[in-house]
Amino acid sequence: MYQSGIQDLLQSVFAHRRVWVNLGIRDIRGRYRRTAIGPMWTALSTAILVISLGLVYSMLWKMSLREYLPYFCAGYITWTMLTIVINESCGALIGAESIIKSLQLPYYLHVLRVLWRNLIVFAHTLVVYIGVVIWFEAWPGPQVMAAPLGIVLLYANFLWIGMVVALACARYRDVIQIVASVLQVTFFVTPIFWSVNLLGDNTTARMILVTLNPAFHLVEVVRAPLIGQLPGATTWAFVFAAAVAGNTFALWLLDRKRRRVAFWL
Repeated sequence: MYQSGIQDLLQSVFAHRRVWVNLGIRDIRGRYRRTAIGPMWTALSTAILVISLGLVYSMLWKMSLREYLPYFCAGYITWTMLTIVINESCGALIGAESIIKSLQLPYYLHVLRVLWRNLIVFAHTLVVYIGVVIWFEAWPGPQVMAAPLGIVLLYANFLWIGMVVALACARYRDVIQIVASVLQVTFFVTPIFWSVNLLGDNTTARMILVTLNPAFHLVEVVRAPLIGQLPGATTWAFVFAAAVAGNTFALWLLDRKRRRVAFWL
């Protein structure tokens, strides 16, 4: 049942890895062509936003800046990567219309292109986090060693999310707006710029906004190690189970719909 989807994925990862790697790098170069500092503009704009909002929200939540800013910075750069990957994945197949209609290349290649270029952008925004840690001497400790594993699991989820939304948006263009709207609302109801501790003993709110909130676990698996904590067992279990179930579904969906993609475009 999944033979076609699995073959598409394996060809993308191994046989055509140089294609999406080079295309992703070309996207970055094209985005910052004729700029003075190139991709570091991403880090600069992130730094300005993190510092500005960090000063305001630390006063609103009555938290010390040394405690709040690393938390907000780690969560915000992870969330930014998540939203950009999902939003850009919506147009992964649509933007590759000319390639799809002229060359027989695996469809996962176009999703991997989006994931790769945004991993590069995330690496640039990590400079902001490192700067915050050094300035406040908020060393995360040995727990930070879990961050690479968190990023791997996060990207394992990006793989299936990217393919599913790319296929859905190729078929129904309205999905692009729906995804953007859902992500915008999710940012405010997810503990990113506010702490879970603010919910107090409200078990219902914790259940809805934290335990049952997929966005929280996807952010927490990277944020927690960056601020010197380990993600909870629930978070590890969720991101792993979501990666397995989600990629299984994405392979099935691609296997069913791959012959129609060119007609949708």
